Amino acid sequence: MARVAAIVILVLAPVAGAVVAVRYAPPAHATIAGQTITVKPVIGRDTTELQGGAIVRPEHGHVGVLGVGTDIGLDLSLDWNRLIPQDKQTRAYVTQLFDDPRPAMSEVREAAQAYVVRWAALGAAGVVIVEVGVALLVLQRRRKLAALPPDLAEAVAAHNARLRGALAAVAAVAVLTLHALAVQTLSHHDRHAVIGSPFFNGTALAGTQVNGLAGEVVPFLSVLQPHSTFYEDVSDNLDAALANTDLRASPDDVLFIAAEDLEDVNGMARIIGRAAKLTGADFLAYTGDLTFAGKSLETYILDTIDYYSGGVKVEFAPGLHDTPAIVRAASARGWKVGDGRTHDVSGISLLSLTDPRISTVGDFGTGAVLRDPSTDVTTFVDDATTEACATHPDIVLLHDHLLGARIAAAGCQRVAVIDGRSFKPLGVQVHAGPTGEQSLEYTGGSAGGHVSTEPNPGDIQNPATFEAFSLNPSTGALSVSVFTVKPDGSVDISAPAPIP
Repeated sequence: MARVAAIVILVLAPVAGAVVAVRYAPPAHATIAGQTITVKPVIGRDTTELQGGAIVRPEHGHVGVLGVGTDIGLDLSLDWNRLIPQDKQTRAYVTQLFDDPRPAMSEVREAAQAYVVRWAALGAAGVVIVEVGVALLVLQRRRKLAALPPDLAEAVAAHNARLRGALAAVAAVAVLTLHALAVQTLSHHDRHAVIGSPFFNGTALAGTQVNGLAGEVVPFLSVLQPHSTFYEDVSDNLDAALANTDLRASPDDVLFIAAEDLEDVNGMARIIGRAAKLTGADFLAYTGDLTFAGKSLETYILDTIDYYSGGVKVEFAPGLHDTPAIVRAASARGWKVGDGRTHDVSGISLLSLTDPRISTVGDFGTGAVLRDPSTDVTTFVDDATTEACATHPDIVLLHDHLLGARIAAAGCQRVAVIDGRSFKPLGVQVHAGPTGEQSLEYTGGSAGGHVSTEPNPGDIQNPATFEAFSLNPSTGALSVSVFTVKPDGSVDISAPAPIP
């Protein structure tokens, strides 16, 4: 009986190690709106709590096998003042995060899941390694004793009896303590009936309970706006428009979505991402001005694109509003940021470029400054043209159509220059190359529905457009379909049209 009990305790020790590791490991981290949030899974809890219970949500996970398991909730901690900035204009951008919090919630959920899996594996593996190490030491000791004469082996064993007893006692205490902590952790149940605070009714935060001082502050924040269903309607209309539709002109074509000038319209970021997913796009090409102010708190829009696209890879040619903070955030998410070098993507060659200027509008200035003091606009165009003429990429991707026209006129791209910075979509433009040959430029309009630089982060007030390009890598044949989202929520998608 004692041996059976010892075997059971040792077999279950790795499970206990996994539970204890999850309980005592340091918290994980997730980045939302440019702010690091600590994420600590709590075994036995059926809620998610922010700032020690100041704000409570009913979301939680469950871990178990064969009907036996436990809930796992979360402890979240953040700097509320940074997430809800005092500046009214800046706060207007961030309210969209609360209008559609699903991408942010997904980031937190993934951080929590990775935390549980990682620390449970490390805890279990650590215990297994210790058990195997001890077993090997015991076997080695027995082999050494077996190699000695019997009387000498008996003398050695007797001499070490007290040490063996002490080590066995320490090991037993350690294993039993590990099991006791695991049992205590699994037997703990922190169940809480979440009673949604009434001032959240009609918003994306409905069902959230607020306690203490936060209950006095939150009702006055501008994030508490009635939840808009506009982009949910647009998403449904997009699904209907793309049903049984293939935007590839031929089966061997590379299909990519191209968009420009969101400037914080998070709802349209959702639509662009979903379009990339539904069409089976090989990649998404974004030609700049993701955000308006270029502040790190606006980076949630990148998460929105990734979330709704299902992780479609992104080629990013930053524009004037895409400050170094936005570029760093894009690189951190695995986006390919334009570096002025031709590279292959999904079977075609692409030269993507970062605009040499940065807008000062984020700091309430006027005009633009050079991104790199040593690279002005003329140098930028010359360098881009030199690279294009040396490598002859299929596509050149950049932000400003005025600069794109100068690069296209050199005629070194194999298929087309794709650019933007024109609120009105200009579409196909044909340039005469240096020896008289035709050279193609395509300029898209605002995917955020803008007609000026004035920010409008909510529901679009004007038609918003973006494109799907179908390119045959062998022949260079290019077709385009235009997506148009209208202020009434309807979605038009033109059939693939060949560009001569």
